[in-house]
Amino acid sequence: MRRQDISVGTSGWKFDDWAGTFYPLRVPRSKWLEFYAARFPVGEINSTYYRIAGRATYAGIAGKTPAGFRLFAKVHGDVTHSRSEPAESMRALLGGLAPLTERGKLLGLLAQFPAAFQRSDSNIDYLLRVRDLCASRSLYVEFRHRSWDCDGVRATLRDEGVSWVSPDEPQLESLMPPALHVTGDYAYVRLHGRNARAWNDRTAGDRYDYNYSVDELVSVGQKLLGLPDSVKRAFVLFNNCYHGQAATNAIWLQRWLGDTNHEDDSASENGLHLFTDS
Repeated sequence: MRRQDISVGTSGWKFDDWAGTFYPLRVPRSKWLEFYAARFPVGEINSTYYRIAGRATYAGIAGKTPAGFRLFAKVHGDVTHSRSEPAESMRALLGGLAPLTERGKLLGLLAQFPAAFQRSDSNIDYLLRVRDLCASRSLYVEFRHRSWDCDGVRATLRDEGVSWVSPDEPQLESLMPPALHVTGDYAYVRLHGRNARAWNDRTAGDRYDYNYSVDELVSVGQKLLGLPDSVKRAFVLFNNCYHGQAATNAIWLQRWLGDTNHEDDSASENGLHLFTDS
């Protein structure tokens, strides 16, 4: 895969603890999206998991971002977690997101299922029902439970037009292994950090408090560059959002991918810092 076909961003952009880390204090909160979109070509709307706003909110997002800027939007927790009234929830989501769809800025919908959602025939049927509710929008699915990690599931998703999301997360027994898979035209990677101690223990801190090392970021980049030419684009979204670390890591990887001289990646170790003035 060519470097120019890999787009890097973060899972959201509106976090209070990014003020003074990613966002300079001189930049008002009302301008955070413009600041973000000037530095990244892609992002995720995570707020739709908690609350689906009206069309005006997403029309504002469309109007504040450059023509080439693209977004994924997470489906509501009613669809992936409680799994109650998915049709009503998806109808509200598609209606709200219409301004982004109309301007060609919506890449697709992200369904992040919890670890409790394990592989079974009934859950596969439910997944395909969600796919049907997406109408013409592309559906990207992230599984948390390792039971989904099999070639048969990926073949089904490929045949049914559902795209696999490759998560990077702590290597705990039940979680997905760190492998890069593609079941559609696009590769989609989400990096949650590898904070194993806090992943299932809230008293141990924030599960997304993790700063990827240079070696880890280079490994991610090399896996992406090794994708076959049949993959048209790759999207890499960092979700280790605690204290701006997602933005830090995303900027570093973006710059590494744009640099054709990677002979001494270790020399870039000092580049892992917050680029608040870039």
